[in-house]
Amino acid sequence: MSLVKQVEIENQLREVISRLIIEIDLATNQGRLDVNLISEDAWIPILKEVYQCPNLTNLNRKHKNFPGIDLGDEQDRVAFQVTSSTDIEKVKSTLEQFKKRNYKNAFDELYIFTLRAKQKSYSQDAIDKVVEGDFLFDAKEHIIDPGDILAAITGLRLPAQERMLQEFRAILGDVEASVKELNSPENAPYILVSNLIKVTPPSVLYVAELCIDEESTVAAARRDFNYKGKHPNKHLLVRFALQLAGLDCHGWVLHENRIFSFYDMEKESAFRSIVDIGSIEELMTEDISQHELLEYQNLFKYLMKDTLRDQLIAFNVNWSKYQNQFYFLPDEQSSDQRREEWIGKKLARRRVYERKYQTKDPSKVAFFKHLSFEISFLDVDSQWYATITPSWYFTWNLYKRNRFHDDLLSKQKRLEHNHSVRDQVRFIGYFLANKYNETDLISFGDLVEFQCLSNISLEENEELEKSLDEEDVNAN
Repeated sequence: MSLVKQVEIENQLREVISRLIIEIDLATNQGRLDVNLISEDAWIPILKEVYQCPNLTNLNRKHKNFPGIDLGDEQDRVAFQVTSSTDIEKVKSTLEQFKKRNYKNAFDELYIFTLRAKQKSYSQDAIDKVVEGDFLFDAKEHIIDPGDILAAITGLRLPAQERMLQEFRAILGDVEASVKELNSPENAPYILVSNLIKVTPPSVLYVAELCIDEESTVAAARRDFNYKGKHPNKHLLVRFALQLAGLDCHGWVLHENRIFSFYDMEKESAFRSIVDIGSIEELMTEDISQHELLEYQNLFKYLMKDTLRDQLIAFNVNWSKYQNQFYFLPDEQSSDQRREEWIGKKLARRRVYERKYQTKDPSKVAFFKHLSFEISFLDVDSQWYATITPSWYFTWNLYKRNRFHDDLLSKQKRLEHNHSVRDQVRFIGYFLANKYNETDLISFGDLVEFQCLSNISLEENEELEKSLDEEDVNAN
């Protein structure tokens, strides 16, 4: 089996699943729950293979809107609920139906399959209160999403992975077709803003052979940075060397003893101090981003994200390696809040950071709450986009994750509705497009808009847009 082929299939799987989640988010956020019905049948071949239930069928074919569960293999006694809802209330209501209707007599295992990315955690205590020991349901095992399916597929043999890739492409095609059907004349059109934002990368990048005196660099790191280790890895060694040369940046990637960067190595003395000057080469961006080897395509994406880290820190937006997210810091460490102006339908201010005090002792800080977002880069027909996934990050010192983070995040998510998340995407898109310095190498355009249709009228949609902007002003 070709390792390159294996990596290629896995990357294609990741890309098609990412696009599928975006399309389902797009439809669900506008109340288009018919994507659930599309997916019930479409996911059967994939679930059959991954969960070894060859007799899996759509239970709704037996009884319209089969209460509580959608798919089932009565021979191997496995059932699935397919839903675009990801909150704990949906989980609890499904379990209540399963228990109330005594489905345990027909099925030993129940999986709740969320078509969108599930929450990071679910309260097992809340689940146990519903189940009451009537049947086994482990939130970590039995609540699954496309990411879990992808993880399971990567453990299959290559031919099975190729079959699954074709099935995913078929599902994506069905969902995209469903969204396009919204353009029928009898429905009222309106503009839907997605979580895709156009990105313009630099036109050129630079590559050179590394040439670092490891012994002297480590000695200087011990002296200047109090480094205690013996032999730093290559990445840390390069970081030390650049910092010692007066440049503290993240916008570079290593590969096979070469360093890649959008920064001009010919002009930047810190880079010149760590490379073989004669090996510096200027490449067109497409030489790497469109390279036939996926490892170079992925290298380019890493370089984009690491360069963005350098750009955003100037606007007090930090990077959490632990969370794999960007998050907003206060403008001043002593500040209790940070608000950012932006324009939706009109000028508004959004709270992006808040210092929270203890209820029992208001003089003590309980935690810090930061608006955060994940970002990933996607190439579609040589046009680059970034996907924005908003969230919240809770810290105890502005940088380290609070030990109650998951509980705090779960509570926050329960307070939010789809339109709240949608508005966060709009704000982050505006922020990225409008916060920049002349020296920035990566620029952002507008969020991608789609003309979609809904069962609500144009007037109702305008009222919704108005309420979202008023909420941004009043609630924050």
